[in-house]
Amino acid sequence: FALDYQLDRILAEGLENRFARHLEMAEIVRAWAKEKFELFPEEKYASNTLTTIRNTRGISVSDLNKKLGEVGYAISNGYGDLKEVTFRIAHMADCTVAEIRELLGVIDGILGI
Repeated sequence: FALDYQLDRILAEGLENRFARHLEMAEIVRAWAKEKFELFPEEKYASNTLTTIRNTRGISVSDLNKKLGEVGYAISNGYGDLKEVTFRIAHMADCTVAEIRELLGVIDGILGI
């Protein structure tokens, strides 16, 4: 039932519109990451649904995520050896451009950047 519901939402939005929204959010997050940190992958391998960011500031990703959780947001840290070296911001599904901009603003505020 959940899949059927989500497929109806996707079709109502329109595939091209959904892909365009994902791309717009990806471009916003990538620009922010390049300004405040650094992209982890070579840009030619970047995803339009998730951005992996290199933690060039040496922040505690775990602490950042705890503070984000206090205001209703969450990001993911990297895997394995990359756990505190990278973090990931998703920009897909029903997430909106406004929500992405707000999340990035909240991160800026928490980090004072």
